[in-house]
Amino acid sequence: MTNLSILQNAGKVYDTPYPHIIIEDALPQNLFDELHSTLPETYVAGKTVGPDFSRRVKYHVLDEDAWPITDLWKDFFQYHTSREFFNEVLDLFGNHVSRLPIQPGKIITGRGKKLLPNINCYQDCQFVRHDVMPAGETTRTPHFDNLFEIFAGLLYFKHDTSTGGDFHIHEQIEPPTMEGKNNAITNAGSIVRTAPYKNNTVALFLNSRYAIHSVEPRSGKQHPRWSVNIIGRYTNARME
Repeated sequence: MTNLSILQNAGKVYDTPYPHIIIEDALPQNLFDELHSTLPETYVAGKTVGPDFSRRVKYHVLDEDAWPITDLWKDFFQYHTSREFFNEVLDLFGNHVSRLPIQPGKIITGRGKKLLPNINCYQDCQFVRHDVMPAGETTRTPHFDNLFEIFAGLLYFKHDTSTGGDFHIHEQIEPPTMEGKNNAITNAGSIVRTAPYKNNTVALFLNSRYAIHSVEPRSGKQHPRWSVNIIGRYTNARME
């Protein structure tokens, strides 16, 4: 495991309400500080805003743009889209991976959108910059992620003294009732665990329809909400 890995200081893995982990002080502080100080603000801020009020730059876009980021950031993106990191996630969640549609021995991964014909999974890493929201509103109400997603993680970068913005884990007992867009639901269960919105904090989980999560509204002095999102997904070539 490299010192770039967001899992190098992983502790307790929670089995319920769905497999997840929260890691504070995930990266060595000097490494995190260098990443934080070299976030490509102008580059990402110039991208089109999406339906969740975010501007996102994925691995394949960085590649197409000839990597307009520091070498350290490039190394970070490449490591977190590597098979080595994919295996770290599978090892972390242990017995839970036996329930995946594709067993680890049959997984063939690719990177970003550059998909090879024989792969059945791929990994991505992206900068995410959410706009400041009006008071009392959130960038993400309770929802589940795209069901082709195997796992998702985020690493927080904070620039202000705002409060709130935490990542909430919900316990979903009843079948989710859809709201209509972005897999948002109207009957979210209670919040059972929270990853604080603060520097160098990671939340990572195995995805399912019951892996409900949300983001708490922020208050106080706010700047755009930065994170790096790391995912593993199935392609359309899902195999049992």
